[in-house]
Amino acid sequence: MTDRHRLLAQALPEPSPPRIADLGCGEGRTLAALRDRFGTDVELVGVERKDVELVLDDAQLVVADLNKPLPFDDASFGAAVCHNTLQALPSADAFLHEVFRLLVPGGHFLLGHSDFDTMVFHASDLDLTRHFVHAFADTQEEWMDAADGTIGRKLPAIARRSPFELVSTMAWVLLDTDFAQGEPADAAVAGIKGAVRRDHRELASQLEAWVDDLRVHAGLGEFLFSVNDYAVLLRRPG
Repeated sequence: MTDRHRLLAQALPEPSPPRIADLGCGEGRTLAALRDRFGTDVELVGVERKDVELVLDDAQLVVADLNKPLPFDDASFGAAVCHNTLQALPSADAFLHEVFRLLVPGGHFLLGHSDFDTMVFHASDLDLTRHFVHAFADTQEEWMDAADGTIGRKLPAIARRSPFELVSTMAWVLLDTDFAQGEPADAAVAGIKGAVRRDHRELASQLEAWVDDLRVHAGLGEFLFSVNDYAVLLRRPG
């Protein structure tokens, strides 16, 4: 579990009633962090557009499309979280209105997103690195209905035009200095490779040399990767 999931869990106030929805939960790593924070008395529900195996055994998985009304009653959750999902939805405003419906008055919604355009790699070719980062930030994966690699910095604006109260705005840096398999930098490089090979073939021939250069920096103890994460804590009035 990366620090990102623990930070999200720590930023969410205790829910009342004790029921939390993770909207766009993926494998459920944020759900696991929420279980660590709130214990077993809180009911955790993950929502994903396809059937996935959650890392947390005692969380409920609901398969649903976040672009449509969700299969929950009005005011049926004490809190909700959503991280790194909003950029893939064509209407952030419609999504926030649906989350508003799900929460009880006084319920909190923690909405977070990486700003992929802020990715930093220590690499020898700065211009090429910038091209690769922008290629990834601007790409729309096949499973996405929309794409906005700068949506993290837009969260306060999205929050202010929603029916929620904006409680606070947060930021943290996801940092990786190892370039180890399965770690954040490795995942970012895999994303860049996929985006460049699919949408920017003119750059694809330079990918492997760029990755080799990153490995050289890592071998010298000089490697660094970072990306900014932003989040807004919202509250339903009442």
